[in-house]
Amino acid sequence: MLDGVHAIHGGSRYPIDVENLIPEIPSAHNTGEPIVVQGQELDPEFEGALFNLNPDQPGKGSWAVVYNQSIESEGRIRFTLAHELGHYLVHRHLHGEFNCSEADTLHWDSPERQMENQANIFASCLLMPRPDFEAQIGSSPIDLDVLGACSNRYGVSLTAAILKWLEFTSARAVLVMSRNGRVQWARGSESGKWISIALNKKRSDGQRTRLPSSCATVLQTSSNVDRQGTELDARVWFPNEPSGMTLREMRLVSDQYRQTMTLLVLPAEIKPWERDQTQEEDELEDTYNRFIRKGQFPVP
Repeated sequence: MLDGVHAIHGGSRYPIDVENLIPEIPSAHNTGEPIVVQGQELDPEFEGALFNLNPDQPGKGSWAVVYNQSIESEGRIRFTLAHELGHYLVHRHLHGEFNCSEADTLHWDSPERQMENQANIFASCLLMPRPDFEAQIGSSPIDLDVLGACSNRYGVSLTAAILKWLEFTSARAVLVMSRNGRVQWARGSESGKWISIALNKKRSDGQRTRLPSSCATVLQTSSNVDRQGTELDARVWFPNEPSGMTLREMRLVSDQYRQTMTLLVLPAEIKPWERDQTQEEDELEDTYNRFIRKGQFPVP
């Protein structure tokens, strides 16, 4: 719908003005249930909500999206509004009220939050359509500058842009959010989701996993930003990775939100049986070279 509007009327396609888009949705989709947007100064923990103002009148819904004006990040507000619009279009017949906290809008894999996940996916597709996102990245090596440019284009937070990239990239990558040296949550790409599982686990005492003591995020505290990344042994983060494999660790410390963002990009996975095969091939190559050095050449 938005592509069609901009093809006819022109103007800037991105970022999307979700606050002005929302009231137009009922007529565009013939829902018969009007919706308004209200910004209020609210508790910092509150992100946004969707309420049916006529809960006692089935089929005559009148809805309001409420968002927290005290949130300083316009990108977070834009994503929250798109998230609530997703609830309106997809879930309004299931519930009359949706209260969404920061945890709800970030923890995409929580089994208890299926509707939250769907609203997040809707928001992601609305604000950052995959074909356009992929076109912006092209063949550029991924770093926080490239993803930051996408964040600026779509008017969303860097976290939201990275999560979008993780949805479709073939790279083995993991985003880690931490606070005070402990993992708050981690999300991997399709090929990186298995290695992210261990980071999300809590210890037996209920504490969250500590960041590896030898990782750049812990050691390089003199700088709050490493947008291109530091190369280090992959086993620092993931002990089961093979010897000699390295990863690139990028990071950004946010004093405003008291948390650290770490993006890890690894080479393609080497299966255990492939590691053995590689070792055998190396041994054979060494033996061959040894014969050559001793003057024992292959017979034609």
